[in-house]
Amino acid sequence: MPAALDHAARRIALAEVAADLVAAGGAEAATVRAVAAAAGFSTKAVTHYFADKRALMLLTYRHAALSSQARTDASQPEGRADIAALLHALLPTDPRIERDWRVWFSFWGLAIADSEFAAEQRQRMREFVRRIADCLARDPAFAQLPADSLSEAASALFAALVGIVTQAIFDPESWPLAAQTAAITAALARVAGKPA
Repeated sequence: MPAALDHAARRIALAEVAADLVAAGGAEAATVRAVAAAAGFSTKAVTHYFADKRALMLLTYRHAALSSQARTDASQPEGRADIAALLHALLPTDPRIERDWRVWFSFWGLAIADSEFAAEQRQRMREFVRRIADCLARDPAFAQLPADSLSEAASALFAALVGIVTQAIFDPESWPLAAQTAAITAALARVAGKPA
């Protein structure tokens, strides 16, 4: 493997290890030392790829975001948009999806006190709201929505998704998959102006 690819692949592998640690113990659990130990590397080897924990956390967060984007991309049928499939693809239905959400939640804590992390969080949220708006615009089931209402509708759907997922992760007994799916369906019906 060429050195550049090996370097990038190693950074992603370390971000995966860090994501597992963050999901299990929060951002404070993903120290450079802990990541090195979990990956079977020396601390020096990890610092070769990341200048510090901050750089490691930023890549870990971005990697989780890209994993989520890949899931939503794969959820879309060929040649058209399906907003319900896009939102369902992000429900915590398996350990990988839940892990990515836990990374995102942990990043919130970092973003509160760090302007660079806050800007990253803001950018990712805005990008996803735009993605939802674009999907709504192209989904035949929502063709009746006026173009000037798409951004507001997308924000409402994003807020609903985050609320549903937060409850599902922290209160899974009250929020099984059927309840999550029903809540997404109800949120989509509200946006469409139809009875749930």
